Amino acid sequence: MAPREEVLGLSQLEWGISLFGACIALILALVTAIQWARNLPTITTVKHVKGKACPTDYPTLVNTLCEHIVHTTRSAWEVKFFFIAIVAVAILIFTLLRKRAGVACFSVFLGIGLGLGSGLVFFFLGAWLILRAYRLQKYGEASFFASNRVAREMGQARREGREPTKSPRGASSASAEKPASPPSPSKRYTPKRPPRRR
Repeated sequence: MAPREEVLGLSQLEWGISLFGACIALILALVTAIQWARNLPTITTVKHVKGKACPTDYPTLVNTLCEHIVHTTRSAWEVKFFFIAIVAVAILIFTLLRKRAGVACFSVFLGIGLGLGSGLVFFFLGAWLILRAYRLQKYGEASFFASNRVAREMGQARREGREPTKSPRGASSASAEKPASPPSPSKRYTPKRPPRRR
C-alpha cells in the first residue's frame, strides 16, 4: 500500500514522539545515575489503616503511610543505569536516523526491562509504532480513522464483487468504478468498414 520507505521510516509526528521518549529515557538514566552515586534506598509505601497496625512487610509508620525500605547495592544501581543508558542512546540514534524498527524494538525492550510503572510508557511507544507500520503496510494509512475508512471501502468493494484498487495512500481510486475505455483503432489491424448502402 504505502512505499517501503514510509513503512520503515518515521513520519514527523512519530519522530517527535520518539524523540520525546528518548529524552525521557535519558532523564531516567540520569536519575538512576544519581541514585547509584548516592546509593539511596528504595522506599515503597502503603496507606495506613486507622486503628490497625502496619503490615509486617511495612514495619515503619511515617505520618499516614507504612514504609518498606530496601537498601539496594551499588552493583544493582550500576546494572540498572547502564541498561537504561545504553537502550536510551540506541532509541535516540534510531530516532535521529528515522528507523522505525530500531525505535520500536528498543522501546519495547526498555519497557519490558523496566516493568510496570515507568516501563509502560516505552512499551506503548514501541507497540504504537509497530501498529502504525502494520496499518501503513495493509491500508496505506497510519492513523486509526483513515485506516478504518479504507478497510470499510475495501470490504464494500469485495461484497460488490469488484477488485478494490488503491491509490498510493491506500484510498480507493475513483477510476476503479469507471468502465475501461475501448482501445483506439489501429490502421494496420482494424479492418475497414464496408461502405453504407444507399
